[in-house]
Amino acid sequence: MDVTQLKTQRKALRTSFTICAKSIEDELMKEAPNVSQLSIWKAQIEDKFTRLEKCQTEITNLILKDTDAERAFEEDFLSAEKYRDRFSELCAQIQRLSMKETETKEFSEKRKFKLPKIELKKFTGDAKEYLSFWSQFSKIHEDTSIPNEDKIQYLLQAVVPKTKAARVVESFPATAENYPKAIAQLKERFGRDDLLVQIYVRDLLSMVMKNAASGRTKTDLPALYDELEAKIRALESLGRTQEKYGDFLSPLVESCLPEEILVAWERSRNMKDVSQVEDRSLEKLMNFLKQEVKGEEMVELARTGFLSPANQKKKEAANKLDNYPTAATLVSTNIRNNTGKRNLLCIFCNKKHPSKDCLEARNMSIDEKKKCILKNRACFCCFSVTHFSKFCKVKNSCLYCAKPHHYLMCDHPKENIKQRSDIIETNSLSNSCSKNNVFLITLIVKVCAEKDKVIQVRTLLDSGSQYSYISKHAIEKLGIKSNNKIKMQHMLFGGRETQSQIHDIYELLISSMDESYSLRVKVFSEDKICGTVPKVSNPTVINELSKKGIILSDLANEDCEIGLLLGADVTGMLFMEGSVKLDSGLFLLKTRLGFVLTGRQEVSDKCNRCDTVLNVISLFVKDSSINELWSLENIGIFDPIQRLNENNEHLKVIEEFKNSMKILPDGRYELCLPFKSDVIELPSNKELTWKRHKKMCERTQRNGLLDDYKAVFKEWEELKIIEKIDCENETSHFLPHRPVVKTDSITTKIRPVFAASARETGKNSLNDLLYKGPNLIEQIPQISLRLGFEVIH
Repeated sequence: MDVTQLKTQRKALRTSFTICAKSIEDELMKEAPNVSQLSIWKAQIEDKFTRLEKCQTEITNLILKDTDAERAFEEDFLSAEKYRDRFSELCAQIQRLSMKETETKEFSEKRKFKLPKIELKKFTGDAKEYLSFWSQFSKIHEDTSIPNEDKIQYLLQAVVPKTKAARVVESFPATAENYPKAIAQLKERFGRDDLLVQIYVRDLLSMVMKNAASGRTKTDLPALYDELEAKIRALESLGRTQEKYGDFLSPLVESCLPEEILVAWERSRNMKDVSQVEDRSLEKLMNFLKQEVKGEEMVELARTGFLSPANQKKKEAANKLDNYPTAATLVSTNIRNNTGKRNLLCIFCNKKHPSKDCLEARNMSIDEKKKCILKNRACFCCFSVTHFSKFCKVKNSCLYCAKPHHYLMCDHPKENIKQRSDIIETNSLSNSCSKNNVFLITLIVKVCAEKDKVIQVRTLLDSGSQYSYISKHAIEKLGIKSNNKIKMQHMLFGGRETQSQIHDIYELLISSMDESYSLRVKVFSEDKICGTVPKVSNPTVINELSKKGIILSDLANEDCEIGLLLGADVTGMLFMEGSVKLDSGLFLLKTRLGFVLTGRQEVSDKCNRCDTVLNVISLFVKDSSINELWSLENIGIFDPIQRLNENNEHLKVIEEFKNSMKILPDGRYELCLPFKSDVIELPSNKELTWKRHKKMCERTQRNGLLDDYKAVFKEWEELKIIEKIDCENETSHFLPHRPVVKTDSITTKIRPVFAASARETGKNSLNDLLYKGPNLIEQIPQISLRLGFEVIH
């Protein structure tokens, strides 16, 4: 071929090469390039480049044959080099992307779990926090792919506003040129090695001074070890290692230790060889403290290891009760050679609280109290051990007899209390009905959102609440969704504050039952507004209202749950003028949403006491069985013949169990349930199970666990643990079930539990017909006693 034909062929090859290269470049510009498609295009462009290079070689050889073609060869060579450079660049980019994809794939295959998101540590300007802050931020600082414009923005986010660190960073305008200056200034102010060394050494010195002042008689050794270890590690990170500065740090650490630990340390050194006695390295001292901490933790485990979590909490609570705050801890005196400690202890029970507040003293006789006072040489008036009663300046007046002595020293407090109890009215909520019922302002309103479904909601008017709230149950009935949220903190009765909670915001249209008045309100979501709010059920009150021609909306509704609370932001526009007092003591108020009742309703003593007796009797009849009062088995006395018959019956059931067990061809086991008799009268239980199933589904749906619960049964069906049956053609017994959730479980977080004790009225349950087996709990004492017979190696 001549040069013209070869150039025509090269032109077509270059056009094809350019089209393929353009496709590769477009794919590489995407945020998530398709690596598989790039691999295909790479193979295509390699083939095109090979053919193009072959054609270019032939053209070059023909041009070089002409002796006067130097200029033409140079132009042709430069044109060909552009395609070679473009091919090399595209291949390198594809290879780099493929390697990155391979590394990501291998890393994702190794890790099958999702790591939590790491938040950027905030720096306040405290030099003690600089090392931990810089260890995290240095990754951003050393990343060359992040421009300085972004780095300085990250730096601004990494400092706490209105602190020393924020003032240093904000003193530089947020530009790329100022980022290195801001970092240098931060290091100069807070990250100098000499400054950090001074801080940690002074911390060690402060621990020495604290030990010298208090003596650390009762120190928390694990906490002390952790504190020392943290400071030594911080010094090592600054280059002050134990090898170079151990001789300087070792005396400081020893001075921080309490006396008993120092004695044990010297004793352990003396037990070594004479050649090693003078070796006082810091490393060996820290290893010794580490072993002491391990030993103390093992001792603590031996003391509390057999306590249940509930008992351990009770023990901790009891210890806290003894630590009453007292002003005596602020005084450092020396009274009767006792360094002021007698003022901290109660003279009656020797616990740490004021003697006048002692609960045990209230149960002691007067003679016992006098003995305690004389024994401790205390004052009879104020119980202080610093003076006698004739020098006491405290003027007491007894609460019972008004005589000049403390009420704990009164001779006849019980008689006085008994006399007062006749005139004091007491309300008790334990197994009794209160004499006075106080009714809150409740009514029924219609609630709708835009033009959606309208529901009736029991509403509470509460001017003590700043805002209005709607319950989660009412939101589900409306079927509405919120687009806005708000974070709030609630102030409760007694001044207690709750943690910040997130509430959904809804716009609702509220109207009266006759729709004569309506208003639009903004409410916040709440899981449950309040507990049970009683309704007016007294026939006398209802008849009095009917005579006046007044119908309360809250009487006809059966729902007792409060679904809506209207606070002070709404109630001001609802109440109208005028109120009427009824004969029962209640007040009838008129609102724009209807009439409401509020106030205290007085009930006669006779009626109240009858209700109380009926409540107590019903509780005892429900929870107790009369026959069990004469059962000797309840106190552990059994008939030997009955015990022998039970053992024989148990052996018989075990034998029948073994004989009925079969191994199916698929490897599963099939066996019969151990029924008590051959005649099985097992009811269907279908209606009862269906009712419980509906309630369980509603409850699980509200908790957001219904889909997970369904997935468990679907998995069981796939594993052939359960299977569907034809209930119409076979005799069936239905068992209700419910989910049991264990969030801390690794394998099964939710599992079904079947209620084999469920039964309809007058019929047997599955558990009633099955053999129970022996009571293995009775064998636990025998097993525990056998542990002491032999030596445990």
